[in-house]
Amino acid sequence: MLVFDLVSWYQNSFPIQPTDRRTMSSRGNRHTLTIRHVQQEDFGNYSCVADNTLGRSKKYMEVSGRPGPAEFVSTPWSRLPDSYNLTWKVESYPPLLEVRLLYRKLMMNETFQQPGRWHDVILTPSPRPLSEPLTHVMAFTLRGLLPASVYEAIVQAKNRYGWNEVSDIFQFYTQRISSDLHSEEMQVASSTSRSGATSLHRRPSSAVTAWPCLLVLTAAATLLSRRLLTSGGNGDSLQRNL
Repeated sequence: MLVFDLVSWYQNSFPIQPTDRRTMSSRGNRHTLTIRHVQQEDFGNYSCVADNTLGRSKKYMEVSGRPGPAEFVSTPWSRLPDSYNLTWKVESYPPLLEVRLLYRKLMMNETFQQPGRWHDVILTPSPRPLSEPLTHVMAFTLRGLLPASVYEAIVQAKNRYGWNEVSDIFQFYTQRISSDLHSEEMQVASSTSRSGATSLHRRPSSAVTAWPCLLVLTAAATLLSRRLLTSGGNGDSLQRNL
């Protein structure tokens, strides 16, 4: 097994010097940078550079205090024809200061779909429970929607370190009004009665950037395999394998 002759750590392209909060250690082909009591000055772009007789390899990661991307957790099917309860969660160590919700209707027919204009809603988050120090769960009910329609939503959150990345687009669907459902059922029942059919098919209705207390960056020296970056973490630490 070949090992790297030299492994160096950098923050924003500047070499990292060991301090009482920043320590570097090596064990075999694993090289670790540990940052304790993370502060704002610790945020930035980190790189690990490994050299041996075969050449050099470098990998990067960003350490940020901004919120992680929002993840929608509500079911896409609304129970009502004109409203929908949208639920999402965001991971952020500092409290969230503001959340921006945008939604729009998709205008669709059999041959094409065209998005409508975005509706912008600004929300003020409530304090999170102490039992969930990182996860903020939020919900908002959209009203005045059109029945039997498809909508899209995105969310962006802000804490004292700035805005996170915009979430992935989430699609949800409103119910048809009850009179339309009843009329459709009667038509289908009449059709199946004439044809002798016995079945009726109905549609049922029914993403780490945080401010941790401890940051661990780890490099594994593997013969310039170019597969030097994997990640894992928990509530109070971040770890990167390089």
